[in-house]
Amino acid sequence: MDDLALGRGWALVGGGELFRLYETPDANAAQQFLARHHIWSRIFPYSTRWMRMGLPGGGDEWPRVQAALAGGS
Repeated sequence: MDDLALGRGWALVGGGELFRLYETPDANAAQQFLARHHIWSRIFPYSTRWMRMGLPGGGDEWPRVQAALAGGS
């Protein structure tokens, strides 16, 4: 997921086994983009650039995240 996020212009800030924290050019726009693909994320009131994403579990979650991050708008 980190490589796909980097391809979107997002930089890894931190994370762990369950989530990643990315710095984006515009966290609100990134969150809206993901929501259009039914991928939920969290943005923070103290940062316009940070967004947290949970790592996908099993089933069809990875392919859906990969398709969204690899695709356009």
